[in-house]
Amino acid sequence: MNAPHFYRRVLALAALMALGGEARAASFLDWLFPKHEVEVIAVTDATPIGALRRAVTPANPAYYQAVSAGYRDFGGIIAGDKIPPKEEVIQTITKVLAKQGYLPATNEHPPTLLLIWTWGTMYTDRVYSGNPDDTEGRQINRSQLLRFMGAYKLGLVSKDPRAFSDDLLMPGTMFRDADSEMVYQLASEDLYVVAISAYDFAAAARKEKVQLWTTKISCPSLGLAMNTSLPAMLALAGPHIGRETVKPVSIKATDKFRPEVKIGDPTVIEYLENTKPAVIEITPAAPKKKAAPKK
Repeated sequence: MNAPHFYRRVLALAALMALGGEARAASFLDWLFPKHEVEVIAVTDATPIGALRRAVTPANPAYYQAVSAGYRDFGGIIAGDKIPPKEEVIQTITKVLAKQGYLPATNEHPPTLLLIWTWGTMYTDRVYSGNPDDTEGRQINRSQLLRFMGAYKLGLVSKDPRAFSDDLLMPGTMFRDADSEMVYQLASEDLYVVAISAYDFAAAARKEKVQLWTTKISCPSLGLAMNTSLPAMLALAGPHIGRETVKPVSIKATDKFRPEVKIGDPTVIEYLENTKPAVIEITPAAPKKKAAPKK
C-alpha cells in the first residue's frame, strides 16, 4: 500500500470515529488493514547423492540429529514482528517432520541424518532517492528473494550469485508464464521464511560435508503475524520437505482449510511424547567492535 492511499484511509477512519460510527469504524479497520491468507512457496533441491537415498515416509522413517540455527533476519530489517519462542518453533518443526517420516534419533534408532534448520524474515531491502514522491524506493535484493523461492527453476535468475550483469539482466524475466509471474511478483514483498537442510550423519561424524537436500519455505508476511503464520507455513509445506520439486510449489490456506499441525498416527504421537528431540542450538557470532581510532 503506498503512502498517499494509506493516509487517505486513515483520514476516512478518523472521520467515521469522530461521527461516533464505532461499528462502522470497526468494519473499516478490516478494510484499512486487510487480513491475508497464508500463501506458501515451497521448493526442495536434492543433491545427486540425496536423490539416490531411499524415500522417507511414516511407514519407512529416517532418524535424525538436529541443529537449530534459530531466528535470523536475512533481508532488510523491519521492527515490530512478534517473534515466536524458539521452543514453540522447534516443537512445530519436529511435529511436521514426524508427519513426513522424519523422527528424532534415540539409542534404539541412531541417526542417519543431520538436519539443520533456521527461520525468520527475508524482507525487501530498499533505497530511497530523497524525493518526497518516492514512497516505494528501489528494491536492491530482489534476486535474493527470487533465489530463496526457487526462481532458478523457472529460469528467472541464476541459482548462485554470479556477475553483477547476471543479476541486473535477470534472464527470463521479460517473458513469464503464470508460475514465473507469481514468483516474480512475490519477490517484491516481505517474506517469512524457513529453511531445512539434510546431511549424511555418518559423513558429518567424520567431519565431511555430504548434503542430501534443502527445503526452503516462504510466505508473504503482509497482514500476517509470524507467531501464528509459521505453524501454518510448515504444515502446508510439509509434504514437500525432503522431496525434490520440479519447480516452486504454491499452496494457499483457504477458509475451508486452515492447516493444523496434527500427527494423526498414534504410534508417532507416542514416540514423540516419549522422545525429547536432542537439538543443538547455534547462534550467530556477535559482530566485532571496531577499534577506536588512535589519537
